[in-house]
Amino acid sequence: MKTSRILVLAAALIAAAATARADFYTKFGALYDSPADFKVDNAAAFRSSIKGSLGYSASMGYKLSLLRAEVEVEYFKNTLSNGSNTSNNALTVNGDYKQYSGFVNAYLDVPSFFGLAPYVGAGLGMAKIDLDQLSAQQGATNVVQFSGIGKAYSSQVMLGLQFHVFGKATVNAGYRLQRKQGFDARNYASNLRQNVSLGTDKIFEVGIAWGF
Repeated sequence: MKTSRILVLAAALIAAAATARADFYTKFGALYDSPADFKVDNAAAFRSSIKGSLGYSASMGYKLSLLRAEVEVEYFKNTLSNGSNTSNNALTVNGDYKQYSGFVNAYLDVPSFFGLAPYVGAGLGMAKIDLDQLSAQQGATNVVQFSGIGKAYSSQVMLGLQFHVFGKATVNAGYRLQRKQGFDARNYASNLRQNVSLGTDKIFEVGIAWGF
């Protein structure tokens, strides 16, 4: 099933749950991304390390007993550095790329102990990666010059702790492993479409949620 259909189905389920006894909530999170290497296959064949970056998330969902379901959006801006090609020749990397992601997440909340409630979760979604500000040079030769937006299917697993603050407000601290599939993008330096891989990101999260 395509991710777009999953998002529509999740939205319909949340709407249908309005008549059930469930606690709806909205959540905002501050994220820190420790990314895998950025890799480009084929003619330009280069890889680059990616600097860690801050990101943001917002979600809406509902909690029913020990289960939660939500729709989430995320944003990151990542800067590249220290590039090399397959011959280990150093490349000068310039620029960054932006990630806009949407996920449907499901969680299992463990009963709380002394106010702390562990949770585990998983999500599926889609990411749009804006590559317009990304290039790499070997000496005076431009070997990578991207322009446009790539799309990649994404998945993530989450675990963490929630803590009840007051009323229906909770804070959480968590850890995520997030993987994006490779996608094709046009490299205008070689005028070829090439496969771009972002690998698996490690993400640390601090968030706050309000029930209503």
